[in-house]
Amino acid sequence: MNAYKVHLSSGGTNYVETATINLGSRKTFYAWCNITMIDSMSDFDRDNAVAIDIYQVDGIRTGWRVSGGDHWGAANSASNVLQGAMVGTGQRITFRIRAKHMADLHCIGVGIVLVP
Repeated sequence: MNAYKVHLSSGGTNYVETATINLGSRKTFYAWCNITMIDSMSDFDRDNAVAIDIYQVDGIRTGWRVSGGDHWGAANSASNVLQGAMVGTGQRITFRIRAKHMADLHCIGVGIVLVP
């Protein structure tokens, strides 16, 4: 089994970051992502939010999991929180991390892909 990982960071002057793992050819994969650190630079309150997701596979956006409220868009919007874990087939898996109200919030995370 082959394993791949990417590190992502958001906050300060960077609201969103994406990182792509390229498997070299279409393969069956297991992918997931997780937040590894959240650092409130001042007040961690209602205007803050953090999300990490699997944004795209081969340029196609994954399905949404969370929408609406103060931070996320309407149903099926790219601004929603998308898949956090999935099994699929593809070559390029793109992860995305976002810190809402980045002036007082910083976060880091990791995206992982396993190929059997």
